[in-house]
Amino acid sequence: MTALTLLLRELYDLSDAFWHNRFNLSRSLHYYRTKCRLQLFHFHCRKHWLRHYKSNPPVNNQKEDSMQHARNTDIDFAAIEAGACYQAIEHFDRQQMNYLSDIEIVDGKEFQTSYYEYSDALPKYHIDQIGQLGEGVSFTFSGKVSVNCERFSINFVYNNETRDVALHINPRLPQNYIVRNTKVNEVWGREEVSSALPFLLSRGEKFTIQVLITDACYMISINGQHFAEYPHRLPYDAVEILEVKGDVEDVQMERTTVQSYPKRFPESSARAIDVQLDAETDEVDANVKETVNIPHEWCLISTSAKLSDSESPKSNHSAADQGLTLPYYGALMPESLREGRCIKIEGRVRLLPHSFYINLQQGQNIWPHPIIAFHFNPRFSQTSSGAIGKAVVCRNAWYNGSWAKEERSELDTNLRPGRTFTLAIVCTKDSFEVYVNRQFITEFKYHVKPDMVDTVYIQGDVKLWNVTLEHNPMIRGRNVRIYHNPMYADVF
Repeated sequence: MTALTLLLRELYDLSDAFWHNRFNLSRSLHYYRTKCRLQLFHFHCRKHWLRHYKSNPPVNNQKEDSMQHARNTDIDFAAIEAGACYQAIEHFDRQQMNYLSDIEIVDGKEFQTSYYEYSDALPKYHIDQIGQLGEGVSFTFSGKVSVNCERFSINFVYNNETRDVALHINPRLPQNYIVRNTKVNEVWGREEVSSALPFLLSRGEKFTIQVLITDACYMISINGQHFAEYPHRLPYDAVEILEVKGDVEDVQMERTTVQSYPKRFPESSARAIDVQLDAETDEVDANVKETVNIPHEWCLISTSAKLSDSESPKSNHSAADQGLTLPYYGALMPESLREGRCIKIEGRVRLLPHSFYINLQQGQNIWPHPIIAFHFNPRFSQTSSGAIGKAVVCRNAWYNGSWAKEERSELDTNLRPGRTFTLAIVCTKDSFEVYVNRQFITEFKYHVKPDMVDTVYIQGDVKLWNVTLEHNPMIRGRNVRIYHNPMYADVF
């Protein structure tokens, strides 16, 4: 009976593979083999978790917290709050089966496990006594990328017969991405490669990669910038070996227990936000035009036809000036953000945008999670109509250990691919208001007071030119400000 059940399951999987790939033989077979590999991977991972829970049964409140964390994982772009490490087994099953719901088909070839191996089998760094692991334990790897580097890897390894790899970090320089994966019983899981951070490793240059262990995941930073998080596919407390392989030199490792993450370097520290709070700018004439300092060269990409000299925006900036690097951290003095003031952001939307976000938050840490007074997140690829300039605009706040209820709307944001923009986040008496090119977009009622904000964090599919703290000036002779919600004030 068991043999018949297995045969029927195999036939179902084969027919499913052919159906999904329109009966293309090579693609269908690749799909089928990939699905079988992931199912086997899931089976072996599940055995590890069952053994782990048998020896370390979670108490009831841990299980409830785990499930609550798991329900809060659908956060766009850099969602650093993945599910708890010690998940209930039934949630682990659902999480792992998600890998089977969308089998990736690349080119119809066999899964190339040899890509994970190296001709030089000797590791460049190896240690088999790393001590007890727990939340807050950090490992910082430093060294130099070889001038002819193709790839290298950092591995967190079990000291068992099959030398299972709980975390495999694999920078591939020709492809300009960093693979994350797990190997159990000689079977590799599904690769993770996506990240909001640009590839930051170069041949012949020094590197620093920090890996922080939390109960939810591994957090990975490159040269002082948070790069990605990797939810635990295997229990982390059984890891005993660390090794570095591949085309790197002079590798060193430092283990510490940290209170915050990531470890910052001078080039990744927050830069002071330009403050323009001259008393003379707190009141302006009604016909004043908004000053835009975006350079001429940035505006050309948004122009369909060549501008005449009289129409072209003027700029004293050099064409070689690339603006502000992302991710951007801007520092404010405490209590700088209050009613009558605004954060003004100048930049350009990338040509093929997916999303970007702006956080007004307290502190620069990724872990522990900072208090976020306002999270503003336009998502261009999720619009129902697909009209240029429209986006699903999400607003939220993080405080008391969790996200508030998300607000989202499909709006014509005037944030168009390739176009420059001036975005203002304005503090009113009871809410943040967002304006793009002077046009009111949306508002978000305060969940925490804005004066606690000391950091502006920006990430995603934009190029930044400038970030400033300014007045939202009053119009001379009228009881209304330059940026004002037309629902609550007369339009001038």
